[in-house]
Amino acid sequence: MKNSFTANTTDGPRLFSFRDGLYFYGAYHNLEFTEQDRGKTLTVSVDSHQLSLCWIELWPAHYDGKDWVKWTTDRGQDALALTGHKPHPNPQLTWKIEPGKYSIYFVNSSPTDKIKHQIIAYQIEIK
Repeated sequence: MKNSFTANTTDGPRLFSFRDGLYFYGAYHNLEFTEQDRGKTLTVSVDSHQLSLCWIELWPAHYDGKDWVKWTTDRGQDALALTGHKPHPNPQLTWKIEPGKYSIYFVNSSPTDKIKHQIIAYQIEIK
């Protein structure tokens, strides 16, 4: 099953990292997997037309679109999978599915709180 979506990079959580001195922001997509999905492969890809728009992270727990504090507390400190730590063209993430609730975070960064409004096109495939 492969589905296509679009999202605005200003729709997701906005976080500031004191360690990096950067603002992180981006779009998100919540997924939930059952026991029947265990062992299948999740592939998430962004078609950025070779522009460095974002990188992809997969986190446990659903982001509810408002409460980034609760989400960052529930998800823990480490992403389950990620495609890097800075924007690059056409990122693609692959992960072996475990049952549970997850958030895909299409991340970008900025040294200021001025963030770019960009529409990204992405695909989610489960095999």
